[in-house]
Amino acid sequence: MPDNQSKYHHLIPQTYMSAWANSSGTLKIEYKNKRGKIVPRNKANIAGITDYHSIKAGMPICTNDDALLIFQSLSGYKVECDGLELKKPLEFNANYYDFDNWSITRTDGTPVSKKHLRNDIEQVKIRDIEENWSLKYENPWNSTRKKIENAVLNTKDGCISAFDKEYLMRFFTALDWRGFCSNQLFEETFQKITNGLFDEIDIPENARFLPSLKTASDELRHVILLHYFRQYLNDNGVIYKDAIANLANTNFHFIISDGPTLFITSDTPSFIHKRKDGQLIGLLAITPRILMAKGRCTTDYDKFYVTHITDEKVIEYNEAIQENAEEFIIHPF
Repeated sequence: MPDNQSKYHHLIPQTYMSAWANSSGTLKIEYKNKRGKIVPRNKANIAGITDYHSIKAGMPICTNDDALLIFQSLSGYKVECDGLELKKPLEFNANYYDFDNWSITRTDGTPVSKKHLRNDIEQVKIRDIEENWSLKYENPWNSTRKKIENAVLNTKDGCISAFDKEYLMRFFTALDWRGFCSNQLFEETFQKITNGLFDEIDIPENARFLPSLKTASDELRHVILLHYFRQYLNDNGVIYKDAIANLANTNFHFIISDGPTLFITSDTPSFIHKRKDGQLIGLLAITPRILMAKGRCTTDYDKFYVTHITDEKVIEYNEAIQENAEEFIIHPF
């Protein structure tokens, strides 16, 4: 893949965080383990993990096309593992964990430097997930956010005609799954299925796909999510079904802060919140003045709702945002 591709993958898009940044891109960050202390961080260097969305050698979700690119440096060589010849790219990928036991030779039988080849193989990162996130969701966000501001900030309580509803639903759903803590139902289901069985299986540092994936549980969760992300960006799979089901059964309500207290956001910007009356709603702060809520809708699918609220209500929503943050909160300037 081209060297100029981004390696630092933002789990929370820069374009989303920009609404809380100043003109130089600086954010006011409060880490949950240091409550009350606000520190400056640039949006380009926070809320991301290097190569988080990249597909690499040895990952079980590699397709044949992925493996063709990753193992192209083996073309023309004979590869054997424990006496068995490996001929196809997916065979290379399935046995990459045992690379130290590979025998790689030229057509004349002379050995090839495995260290050099391993370096070539591991330099290849398939980054279509990150590219497609940008194209389908991140790049259009600035113009959509401005459209929301223009439509709702000067609107009194009531209804407005719906616009860009599918994109808003898909963006909301993307952030719900993509944050540092993924979709609530997925996280709960993953924990139930694995039941902590893989938490104690440590992965040696030199064998990790990412430094942060320290256990077999971490790695399994990561690989499953990458598989889901890739499906979503191709309009199929679990996340896509989630978005389409919500599109059919829910609608958006824009809540405006009119007072001096503004909305915060966090590294879990999109989440499901249980209100005091027991009703479940989805929340996503759009800007420091606008909060978008997603709730069940039986009528008026072609309308969005707009409500202006007082500081007291803004504080209640901010408490929910703080509670759902994983590592840090973003405050407005």
